[in-house]
Amino acid sequence: MDRHALDGVDSVLVDVRANPSGDAAASVRTAFAAACGKPVVALGLDRDENALLASVEAGAAACVTVDQSIDDLDIIVQSVLKGDLVCPPRISRLLQEHLLQISYREREVHRLTKLSSREYQILSLLKDSLSNKLIARQLGLEVPTIKNHVHNIIVKLNVQSRTEAAAMLRGAGEALQ
Repeated sequence: MDRHALDGVDSVLVDVRANPSGDAAASVRTAFAAACGKPVVALGLDRDENALLASVEAGAAACVTVDQSIDDLDIIVQSVLKGDLVCPPRISRLLQEHLLQISYREREVHRLTKLSSREYQILSLLKDSLSNKLIARQLGLEVPTIKNHVHNIIVKLNVQSRTEAAAMLRGAGEALQ
């Protein structure tokens, strides 16, 4: 879409039901990319929490469900123009939970970056539930050296056990890739 096509436009309304695939979030993503910073309002959603959340994650500043009125739409657009995010309270809560998960995962990733390459290698083997003896054999090191590394991993990650350290690596796995 030509950037000048949106001159004089305050917001973009997108009817998500018009997408033949039925993917509301894809419609919002397309509109958001073309909106040049203008707020996008997703129209025609049902009360499906997943579709509402996906639309907000795709860039919708507001979601208008099929059961809302034209007066509701007017109020919502006015709120969006003031910079507000307008969605049902349950979606606000789901967004908060999602942000908390992201924040928690980022903190875990940050702690994992404190490990040396050898410690990270050992932690990866701990994730596979290998014993100190098997790790030592696999890396060609002595068991006391592995115990020392495991202790350092536990201290650096501020966890209580090797199992908890391995779980942290599993939880942060997607974010590290």
